[in-house]
Amino acid sequence: MQVRVFTLGFDPVNGRFDDSPVRDFLTDKEVDAISDHFFIHAGRPYLTLVVRYRLAAPAASTQTSAKSSRSAAGRDAAWRDLLRQEDWPLFNRLREWRGERAKAEGIPPYVICNNRQLAEIVQRKPGTLNALAEAEGFGEAKLKKYGRELLAIIQSAGAEEGEDAAG
Repeated sequence: MQVRVFTLGFDPVNGRFDDSPVRDFLTDKEVDAISDHFFIHAGRPYLTLVVRYRLAAPAASTQTSAKSSRSAAGRDAAWRDLLRQEDWPLFNRLREWRGERAKAEGIPPYVICNNRQLAEIVQRKPGTLNALAEAEGFGEAKLKKYGRELLAIIQSAGAEEGEDAAG
């Protein structure tokens, strides 16, 4: 495992942190974890990302490369297999919340959580912070920052499902 640190300055014109250096760097890497640290220096907001990664195995041929890109695409979309048809409305609500929250904080949505983590949360439907802590990637900091909002969305979705079933 290797580590790389990125410090991204806030772009007031675009209203966000430019994460293109991170995306460019990760094109041929497999990410193990990303942690974020926000700070202000000389009145300007910065976001530091600590990325733990592994080098992706190099492709032996073009045919192998095509297979590996298909398997990578499959791995990237594997989170979809965690969801049943009835899970999609809650997943979409959580993904919408994540996008709004990320935009408000000026960070990429995957810093809050990735699609696989969202799918796992939808699958588990935790009712407490302790239950949410069992989801991959949700440590103390993320629980403190986002936990109550996530639980409120999950609980309101559960209440709506109950109303739909009763009505």
